[in-house]
Amino acid sequence: MGPAADRGGGVLERLGGSVVTMSLGQGLRAAAVGDVAAGVLVPLSKQGKLRVTYNWLYSALNCDPQDDSDFIWLLTKIDDTHISLSPRDPYAGMRLYASVRDDWDFYVQVQAPHSADWITAVGRNETLLVEGGDLMTLSLRGWNNQYLTVDPGLSGHDNHSGYRVRSAVGADHLAQTFFFGVTEILQPGLALPLGQAGP
Repeated sequence: MGPAADRGGGVLERLGGSVVTMSLGQGLRAAAVGDVAAGVLVPLSKQGKLRVTYNWLYSALNCDPQDDSDFIWLLTKIDDTHISLSPRDPYAGMRLYASVRDDWDFYVQVQAPHSADWITAVGRNETLLVEGGDLMTLSLRGWNNQYLTVDPGLSGHDNHSGYRVRSAVGADHLAQTFFFGVTEILQPGLALPLGQAGP
């Protein structure tokens, strides 16, 4: 059978009448509170895979088009419309969280500016509103109601350059929309597609 449209606007792929995949939005709605899936995040603006560069500009989220290695993120459901975002691999034994910083021009990072403090818990700054979810793309808004957007220009500091991520008004819709390539499903019963290539 061919693809069949689902009620949520995504696409369900069917083999022999059995549903084998669901959209990201469906998966998040169906999931229990907690870790949902691990995977890579890639902006549709094609600026590189989203990653954290530790100890660079307070461990900023950024995209480096010169680095095609996978950086795996955890999507954690807070409620039906909000998630938190963490690097899957602990840093120095710590689980860290992406944080929208009003004390650093609304850039997103896992370290508090002007300090050695790491973001190890979820509060206002780490709670992200999910929009979209058709197929395997999503957009995220920070607590300031602005989209997480990849900067159009490179930031250079020390020995690294990357396109930083900021929760701010941006003109490029593609830089605000991320493809989520699932590498691991962390809850039973979620039929998210595994091993999808980037956009």
